[in-house]
Amino acid sequence: MQGVIFDFNGTLIYDGKLQEDSWRDFIELKSGHVATDWELQNHLHGRNVDYIFSYFFKKQFTREEVVALEEEKEVIYRKMCLESEDFKFAKGVEAMLDNLKERKIPFTIATASGYGNITFFYEQLNLKRWFKFEDIVYNNGTFKGKPNPDIFLKAAEKINVDIKNCIIFEDSQSGVKAAISSGAEKVIGVASMLDKQTLLDLGVSEVIEDYTNILSIL
Repeated sequence: MQGVIFDFNGTLIYDGKLQEDSWRDFIELKSGHVATDWELQNHLHGRNVDYIFSYFFKKQFTREEVVALEEEKEVIYRKMCLESEDFKFAKGVEAMLDNLKERKIPFTIATASGYGNITFFYEQLNLKRWFKFEDIVYNNGTFKGKPNPDIFLKAAEKINVDIKNCIIFEDSQSGVKAAISSGAEKVIGVASMLDKQTLLDLGVSEVIEDYTNILSIL
């Protein structure tokens, strides 16, 4: 292992319920459709908003329309975050990031979130303690989203490490598929939303529930 790449939502913070609640509210408000658990797992978690909007609203949008809709939805999500006790790092994350930094192991974030949310996370969770903003790869509409591997390949480039020498942490079905197809050295599943067996069936090398014993793996 020469580098580490983290998904964010559901991986470093366990905000799955906040994500689902905000998306359910937004989708029903805009279309009248009540999203099912199956739809959220297969067509939302880990996906970028371009795909999500086209799936749930059954039409294609321009980039400008996507950006406007995304910000409208994320206002709901961010309000929920600030009112929730669950908006915090998963157990052991801060100690792990401190350890990686001390060992001078390059690491970054590769997330389907957009610029607005990344700015929000960066400020509210003090991400500058560990991450350079310019090294974070987020959905800016210039590459294919998960389950395509592009986001992880770009993240590896950001930290100047061959993807074959990177460990990726992921929690969603589409994210795990993207991580595996990227050719990463190892993909670790985070059981924040999916159970251990489901993640193993998707092909991850190991599964963790939190980061308290992660140093033995790294």
